[in-house]
Amino acid sequence: MGNLLIKYIYREDNHVDPNFTYLTYGDSDKTKVGLIQNCVEPGSYVFFHTSYNNKAYITAYFYVERVLTKERHQPEIHCLRTDSSVDEVVILGSRERSKILTYPLPFDKNAVDNLESLNIDWSKVENGEQTELQTISNSTRMHRQLRDQEVQWLLNVCRNRG
Repeated sequence: MGNLLIKYIYREDNHVDPNFTYLTYGDSDKTKVGLIQNCVEPGSYVFFHTSYNNKAYITAYFYVERVLTKERHQPEIHCLRTDSSVDEVVILGSRERSKILTYPLPFDKNAVDNLESLNIDWSKVENGEQTELQTISNSTRMHRQLRDQEVQWLLNVCRNRG
């Protein structure tokens, strides 16, 4: 079983994905779909991060209840009332075990230092070539796998955040 860290952005075309109301996330990018299908299964955790006001934040996580693929679950995906209904693969989060953070977790160097598998190179920050946000964003643009101990650390620090 694998766990993921997924970056999302607010889009100007009003495409809402992930959808934190319905606990859905869908993707159609071939590279990302492959990682989701090979990594995520019921019982996995998927953490979502974004940036706002020149800072990065982890804003939510889903405890994965189901993973749907168009190939096997086309009717179910088509019936979704979210923007994920157009995607090749859809993650459905558990209502009881997923969390939308009222107080997002700063996704900064302190947090990254506890997520060693991200293997972020801070040399460009130290040399003044990039900001901390640019370095984190560049390193986590694609979906990233998380180790079990990193998931436990994230769950612990997110416990009292809403």
